[in-house]
Amino acid sequence: VCLSGEVTEEEKNLSRTLMKYWANFARNGNPNGEGLVDWPSYNLNEEYLQINLNQKKARKLKEKKVDFWRKMMSEISNSKRTENKKVNSEL
Repeated sequence: VCLSGEVTEEEKNLSRTLMKYWANFARNGNPNGEGLVDWPSYNLNEEYLQINLNQKKARKLKEKKVDFWRKMMSEISNSKRTENKKVNSEL
């Protein structure tokens, strides 16, 4: 693979780290290994590995977006119910 521009040492380290995770996963089905931040299995706590120049565990990646859409859909649903009641009462 040919990258355009200069690659920083941090980016090279990130590349090596990701290769370690993938190699571990290919070998034994588990990406975790010595010297790596633990990549948690997905569970009810919605934990995941935040991959960046420095890796860290995190939770609920899109919680705010999900909450927004839940609220929005609830408001739309309530609005439609109100409209239907109004139409039915006029009939």
